[in-house]
Amino acid sequence: MYQQSKWIVLAFIFIFSVFALPVFSQKTYEVGSDPLMKVSGTSTLHDWDMVSNEASGTATLRLSAGRVTTIQAAEMTLPVKTLKSGKGQMDNNAYKALNADDHPEITFTLIEAHQDGGNDWKATGRLEIAGKAETVPFLLEITSSGTNLMLSGSAAIKLTDFDVDPPTAVFGTIKTGNEMTIAIEMKLIPIK
Repeated sequence: MYQQSKWIVLAFIFIFSVFALPVFSQKTYEVGSDPLMKVSGTSTLHDWDMVSNEASGTATLRLSAGRVTTIQAAEMTLPVKTLKSGKGQMDNNAYKALNADDHPEITFTLIEAHQDGGNDWKATGRLEIAGKAETVPFLLEITSSGTNLMLSGSAAIKLTDFDVDPPTAVFGTIKTGNEMTIAIEMKLIPIK
C-alpha cells in the first residue's frame, strides 16, 4: 500500500510540475505580403517620404501564451529601387546617392533584442546601406494576431554615417537633410 501511494504522489508531482511550467515554443516567421517600409526626411524645399512594399525576411522568435518572449534572430532585405516618393527625379537622385546599381539592397541583421515592457522591444542590428554597415538601434512593437504577429518600429539614422552624401537637386539649391527616419509595419507569418 505504501509503495502504491508513493507512486501516486510522484505521478501527481510530475503532472503538476509539467503543467505548472509555462509553455514555450520557438517558431520561424517570414514577412507577409504588403509590408510597409518608409524612409522619411527633410529638405530645404519640403519634408519627404519614400515608401516600399517589397521587403522580405525571416525572424526566429520564442513565444509563451501567445506573446513574444525572445527574439532570437531576424534578417530583412529591402531592394533600394522599390523605394518610391512619387517624384521620379527625386527617386533617381536617391538611387544615385545610395549607389543602388552597385549596392541594390538595404539589409538588416539582428544583433540583440531586449523586451522593454509589454509588447515593446529595443533591438540593435547591423544595418547596411550603400555597402556600409553600421550598428543601429530600433524601437519595436510586436503583437499577436491569431497565428500571425504584427511588427512595427522605427529607427533614426544619419546618411553620412553610411558614407552617403545627402542628395541635392536643381544645381545644389535643394538639399536633403542628413537625418532620416526608417519606419516599418509588417505582418509576420509562421513558416510551416
